[in-house]
Amino acid sequence: MRSSEFVELRYEVESGVALVTVDRPERHNAWGGRTAVEYRWALHHAHTDPDVRVVVVTGAGADFSVGADTALLGRISDDGGRYRAEEAELPPFPDDAPPALRHNHTYPLAISTPVIAAINGRCAGVGLVVATYADLRFAADDARITTSFARLGLPAEYGIGWILPRLVGVAGAAQLLYTSAIVDAAEAFRLGLVQRVVPAAELVPATLEFARRLARESSGESLRMMKRQLFVDAWEDLETAYIRSVEEMNRAVAHPDMREGLAALRERRPTDFLRR
Repeated sequence: MRSSEFVELRYEVESGVALVTVDRPERHNAWGGRTAVEYRWALHHAHTDPDVRVVVVTGAGADFSVGADTALLGRISDDGGRYRAEEAELPPFPDDAPPALRHNHTYPLAISTPVIAAINGRCAGVGLVVATYADLRFAADDARITTSFARLGLPAEYGIGWILPRLVGVAGAAQLLYTSAIVDAAEAFRLGLVQRVVPAAELVPATLEFARRLARESSGESLRMMKRQLFVDAWEDLETAYIRSVEEMNRAVAHPDMREGLAALRERRPTDFLRR
């Protein structure tokens, strides 16, 4: 699926950054099957495009995503829990993705490109799942975040019960999941769920500025290797991860990015890996 075929997302690339915007503001960016398919394709394009170094995902209008489309949930409940999956071709998983990352919602962890969620307004349910599978999360100061599952009689969906404790600890995850409490951006920052809080009007510009600086000043090859080390190598033992890091270090010293890093150091200037 080409990005020009997206109907529920916008996909724009500039200065090494792909901006992915969930574009259903009339539904508060409620998540459905078509949204999930397009998001996976957007991530695939970012993963395979050498001009993209970082992905930023956000929501159009007032909200990041209020979660699953309630109209769809109502139809599923009325039909005794039966639902039809979206019938669409999906992009392949990266070759080195372990089995645990070969799922729609874990796809962001399997790709080689860092993903930053810019959380605006309400972020709930599967919207929070999308945010937790990003590498980093920036939030608007008026963001309101909730798991919401317990109030709908649902489990912690799509593996969030596994990843959330790794972000905020077991007790923090238990509190968020058990109570479905609505937390503001300041509390989310205190818990470690988000890494930066900025004024709402500045959220997307500030996140894009950070992402573009990352794309320009951090080696794309380093980002690719480090992301794999953080999320793919986590499924291996320490010895395997250590040996692989040494092998990649030996290869990296001959990569052009190393030459740019050394040249910038000698010339006492910022690195510019986009210029190379």
